[in-house]
Amino acid sequence: MELKLILPKQKEKVVKYLTRKEAWNYGFLRYNLFKKMIRHIIKSNNNYEIRRLFLYLLDEDIFIKQKTNVRSYMYLFKNPYAPRVENKTITISFD
Repeated sequence: MELKLILPKQKEKVVKYLTRKEAWNYGFLRYNLFKKMIRHIIKSNNNYEIRRLFLYLLDEDIFIKQKTNVRSYMYLFKNPYAPRVENKTITISFD
């Protein structure tokens, strides 16, 4: 079975698990901790498959990526229930 066909199903499992655990409250975490969680969720020890799934989730905007002072990144799971608010400014001038 090809990995591309499995990714959407695994994405659903991972998002559902992280949502139940309210992982957005954990703050920014290293990839290694998310790797351990994903390994537990999909029950696979294949590092290539886990990394591929994580990058797929990152491309789907499930995580927020933040660069640290050193050459590494921290990731935050986005709250799917958070309201999406856009700030718009309107200027009214009276003549």
